[in-house]
Amino acid sequence: MRVEPRFKNTALVAWARDEGFDRLSSDSLEEALGPLLERLRLPKGFIASMTGILARPLYPADFPPSQGAIRASKKLFDSFDPHQIDLLYSTSVGRDYLEPSTASIIQAALGLGPMVKSLDLGSACLGFIDGLELAALKIEAGLAQYALVTAGENSRPLLENTLTGLLEPGVTVREFFKNFASLTLGSGGAAMIVGPADLHPQAPKLISMVSLSDAANNHLCRGDFSGMQTDSAALLEAGVALAQATFTKGASNFGWTKDTFDLIVCHQVSEANTRRFSQVLELDWDRLIKTYPHYGNMGPVAVPFTFDLAWERGLIRPGHRVGLMGIGSGLCCAMMEVLIPGPF
Repeated sequence: MRVEPRFKNTALVAWARDEGFDRLSSDSLEEALGPLLERLRLPKGFIASMTGILARPLYPADFPPSQGAIRASKKLFDSFDPHQIDLLYSTSVGRDYLEPSTASIIQAALGLGPMVKSLDLGSACLGFIDGLELAALKIEAGLAQYALVTAGENSRPLLENTLTGLLEPGVTVREFFKNFASLTLGSGGAAMIVGPADLHPQAPKLISMVSLSDAANNHLCRGDFSGMQTDSAALLEAGVALAQATFTKGASNFGWTKDTFDLIVCHQVSEANTRRFSQVLELDWDRLIKTYPHYGNMGPVAVPFTFDLAWERGLIRPGHRVGLMGIGSGLCCAMMEVLIPGPF
């Protein structure tokens, strides 16, 4: 029987984010889709009103996913010696190639030596949280001291392919909505260094984690860079049901209640998804850090990106308990408890 981990000596030592260089507004998306939206009689402002997303960052079309992770990782090395890293996990949905691993490309670009064990971890939009868990388990077992967990996503190729397909003659309302989730995607990178809490007493400490899956619903969202097909309504309902079961597991294993977390940092698809998640779990809407209006759905980058942004804005404070949460296609759900030490 799988046992949910309670961490004793693992902390988030450092973290950073990277943002796509360009910004694409939902208004600009609607201009590009003008003929289709007019034919389908969808009103102006439809995309923003349906998603709550006003704009999303994008990298250039030829920008490899590894580069977002590399750019974020390099920001960490101003205050951390990279030669201390033992593990490197690349947790992106997007990959530079089928082979070699994107992690190996990141490892070489960062100048990390041959003793570093690097590999790709894939778990849809939850890859980063799962990467933190696996890194923490290695550290707790004494098999590593520091791990670098990364993610980089470039959604522009998928978005541009989706736009091209939607402008083909005869696209129906049903086909439009099957591709609608692709219009929410943003681009960025993130990196975190995980290490021993006893050597970093002021660093955010990993406390516990729970996860569940619903693999029978793996068909609700499937995609590659050529396009992504999603049954958004069914995915939302199945996803929040899984999230409710996962949170209940956290309540059973670790005593979580709706008031346990001062702040929630979650993977975000749109306002509707985020609000439904909040309602079903009975979590205070104001405790959820919301980045979807200006960044869209950034896949596995979303959780570490949002954490870094919230930290920068002073929203995460000493004594806070922060929940890192998400639902990913597959379906999978993960929730991690992080304690911010202090005040000192």
